[in-house]
Amino acid sequence: MNTIKRSKTAIISTIILLAFLFTSCDGDDFKKVSIDKFEGNWELQGRPMFDGVIIQIDKNKNGELKGKIVSLNENKFVQLFAEQEDTWISEISKISNYEFKLTEKKIGGALFSVYGLDTSKDFKVQFIDENTIGLSAGSSDPKTSTVKYIRVREDLNE
Repeated sequence: MNTIKRSKTAIISTIILLAFLFTSCDGDDFKKVSIDKFEGNWELQGRPMFDGVIIQIDKNKNGELKGKIVSLNENKFVQLFAEQEDTWISEISKISNYEFKLTEKKIGGALFSVYGLDTSKDFKVQFIDENTIGLSAGSSDPKTSTVKYIRVREDLNE
């Protein structure tokens, strides 16, 4: 009798747990996202030194996504160490259906390389919505990050 009671309790507990898991997971967060969504012009936000810099992400001849600076901001270090058409994003790769790794070149990277320091930084990124990408370093959640790329209109070069 106790064995039947325990197995009924285990089955009911399992059903409740599964129901909770399926109803608490927001399916929109885990949908497959195409890497092609990165293409376009993006304004950097959330890092005071880089706020307002605009990057254009396009595929190169090899089909790899690269990001070049289209417009600089007024920050003196950005003005000193960056120029339009400099490569800002050297790589974007897919980690999962909805997460990506984005590699930014560090501003003044040539100076860092003289001292044997890293010249780029990797970010974990996710699309927050169609026009916003969240970036995070380490294990933090890109969707709650204050560092973002915001899509801007496409006709900047015209």
